[in-house]
Amino acid sequence: IYLTVTRPDIAYVVHSVSQFISAPRTTHFSAVLRILRYLKGTLFHGLHFYSESSLALHAFCDADWAGDPTDRRSTTGYCFFLGTSLISWRSKKQTVVSRSSTEAEYRALADATSELLWIRWLLQDMGVSQSTSTAIYCDNQSAIQIAHNDVFHERTKHIEIDCHLVHHHL
Repeated sequence: IYLTVTRPDIAYVVHSVSQFISAPRTTHFSAVLRILRYLKGTLFHGLHFYSESSLALHAFCDADWAGDPTDRRSTTGYCFFLGTSLISWRSKKQTVVSRSSTEAEYRALADATSELLWIRWLLQDMGVSQSTSTAIYCDNQSAIQIAHNDVFHERTKHIEIDCHLVHHHL
């Protein structure tokens, strides 16, 4: 798990395998061995920060819908770049079951928005203020429409808190 601090390329697979840490089976052990073989073959991969890169912050977020067959919860993933350098990422199972792919994507967007607020505060504290708004790229058009909609409907009331968070920071 500690390797994911500097190796975002294994974050999702480590997230998947770590769910079975209390009762691992042979397949999980095989998956861990495969991860270790991958790491051995990619020793010089990792985070790279380029001095000529801009300091513009942007992000990408995504979610699968009901991706875990055991409990049908979705997985959120997001990553933040400062210029071309990756500075923050996460792969995490959502705490509730989403009723649609739009809801799963919107929850991912809300998580990314929360992380964005913290990163912007941290950058401000370090003297690297962001003069423009930060783009968060999301591939679900319905989630984007909900984010831009001032009116909350019956079908979105169960994600109302996330809606208010994202809408407030647009």
